[in-house]
Amino acid sequence: MEIAPTNQVHGHAGTVVQIHDVHGDLRLHQSNPSIHPVTPHQLPADIRQFSGRETELRQLDSVLEDERPAAAVVVCAIAGTAGVGKTALAVRWAHRVRDRFPDGQLYVDLLGYSPDAPVLPGQALEGFLHALGVSGDAVPPRLSDQAALYRSLLDGRRVLVVLDNASTPDQVRPLLPGSNTCFALITSRSSLSGLVSRNDARRLTLDLLSPTESLSLLRDLVGAGRVEAEPLAAATLAGQCGRLPLALRVAGERAAAEPALALSELVDELRDERSRLDLLSGADDQDASTAVRAVFSWSYRGLAPPVARLFRLLGLHPGPDFGAPVAAALADVGLLQAKRLLQALARSNLIQPSDPGRYRFHDVVRLYAAELAESEEADGERTAAVRRMLGCYLRSSSAADRLLLPLFTPPVADLPEPPADVVPFTSRDEALKWCETEAGNLSAAVRQAAQLGEHEVAAAFPRALWSYYDLRKPWTEWIATYEIGMSSARLLGDDKTLAWIVRALGVAHYDLQHYDEAAALFSESLAIRRAIGDLGGTPASLDMLGTTYRRQGFQDAALDCHQEALAIRLEGGDKRGIAVTLNRLGSTYRDLERFDESLDHLTRSLVLRREIGDLHGQGFALHSIGATYEQLGRLRDAMEAYEQSLVMRREIGDRRGEAEILHCLGKILLRSDRAGRAREAWADALVILDELGAPQAADVRRELRELDSGRNAEEA
Repeated sequence: MEIAPTNQVHGHAGTVVQIHDVHGDLRLHQSNPSIHPVTPHQLPADIRQFSGRETELRQLDSVLEDERPAAAVVVCAIAGTAGVGKTALAVRWAHRVRDRFPDGQLYVDLLGYSPDAPVLPGQALEGFLHALGVSGDAVPPRLSDQAALYRSLLDGRRVLVVLDNASTPDQVRPLLPGSNTCFALITSRSSLSGLVSRNDARRLTLDLLSPTESLSLLRDLVGAGRVEAEPLAAATLAGQCGRLPLALRVAGERAAAEPALALSELVDELRDERSRLDLLSGADDQDASTAVRAVFSWSYRGLAPPVARLFRLLGLHPGPDFGAPVAAALADVGLLQAKRLLQALARSNLIQPSDPGRYRFHDVVRLYAAELAESEEADGERTAAVRRMLGCYLRSSSAADRLLLPLFTPPVADLPEPPADVVPFTSRDEALKWCETEAGNLSAAVRQAAQLGEHEVAAAFPRALWSYYDLRKPWTEWIATYEIGMSSARLLGDDKTLAWIVRALGVAHYDLQHYDEAAALFSESLAIRRAIGDLGGTPASLDMLGTTYRRQGFQDAALDCHQEALAIRLEGGDKRGIAVTLNRLGSTYRDLERFDESLDHLTRSLVLRREIGDLHGQGFALHSIGATYEQLGRLRDAMEAYEQSLVMRREIGDRRGEAEILHCLGKILLRSDRAGRAREAWADALVILDELGAPQAADVRRELRELDSGRNAEEA
């Protein structure tokens, strides 16, 4: 049996990685290489003009200073109507006290009152865990495990957590830290009574600005001289804005843009404005509602036509924030022009800067923009704009996918080309960063495509997002996106795409050990491919179905699947596919105790994997070779293969595979009468499996208990 020498393993482009003999100083333990602790600083930029709220700021200070039980995390909820300045207050106070939280500040907009889907707790937790230094493959799939890992990472650290725009207590609870060294600040239109009663949250209800505070904010926005010159008009303008900070900022920016116009003239203009949409659904104060709608309409009518058009079209955007490339696609303009238009909207306070080069709507402004798009844009133009936007996201996703997984090049739907000056990605890191930044927009785009009947687009997204989802494993978005794409493919009658999505969805369920669901999906994919004569795609479905049968204990059925897949792959000449099936056959022969055939197939798989530079596949093949040697009782040969697989798994960042190899090494060490080293390997494996939320963690935990129990009995 020829495998790489004990002290070498082939890496990228033929490089050689040195490892140590397991009987010497092989380093089984690593300090959680998937978690690289960082100090997050996620607060949005502070508000430029902030007036009043001194009483509320002092109240927040007092909540921070209050004595509390040793185990109690401090939770404070700022409640109030839309546009009253909850986010501005929260962000201003957070910046004032950020030095009190040297271990970081986390922030998420939960979009609780967005017209599209709010941010799910699992999505928010995935973002927080990434911000805290957890790599994608270390994020557990289950919400409870994500929350547990999050609380563990924050335990004993002084971290401020700002949860903006929450809608319900259930949306918030999984995001609350568990340590009294942390402070959670929440904003919501709801009173969040459940948090007050069950989580001992302090509630601060934010009222309208006082007349004095309103005039002070106007002075900051339009200049003290104009307010002092026309005090009655200034007071009237503040009243017309309902003393709501959001409306005052929009009106103030409009007034500042026309410095030669008297405030009294602006008051007359605003008096005539009427609304077409109640943007404050559920508000009791209809005067305030009318004021906000009138101010938006008035400010909008003061925009230059190209700026106003982009404002309307941005109302069609489904996600939480946006940058210049998607704005350019919506408006069908160049990238530089899109940047200028966005800057003009930001100066008018109709959109808000978030991260550098990115913007977001206040949710009530977004509703107003969407209403204008519906009423002022022709149906054909709205459809064309949405298709350009979806095309921008889909093509960018496909470009990123090709960099993240170069051997896989999926087709994309027939969509308009993005603007010519939108620069494509030039590196894998750029592509991955783009996917992480746009993750919320991409899942929202898939939902929007399906809702609008753009099923070709919705069905194309799963292929384009495959590499990112497989790498980062955002389980909630992955399964939801693929289920939408699957439904759209069914509606289109596109059986080839449907078969691909069904199989890929099965992979997610297989990884989660939902074997019955996975087998059903792989069987459906195989049936579709056979029905349409898709011979090239059939082996992939057969291989995954066979692998699932193995997990369920049906080795003969698994062997039939893999042998059929290999025959098709050999005829087609796909080396990577042949290597995959050879590996799966070798593992199945091992289960059937046909060890010579097992080693023959696994060795052939390893040779092919090295030939094509498939690092991930080499790790699999070496693992399987080690398992066959272990079952034969050839422990030193098994150890050599496992050692090489461990180094390979660590090199490519395959955390699940690393844990599996550590578990295997522990078994070999235990059989070699090295119980201490075995315990070390299993303990390291358990750390990783717990981080991943993997079901195998329970088995390793049980084995560790049995090992410790046996050692204690011997000592007694």
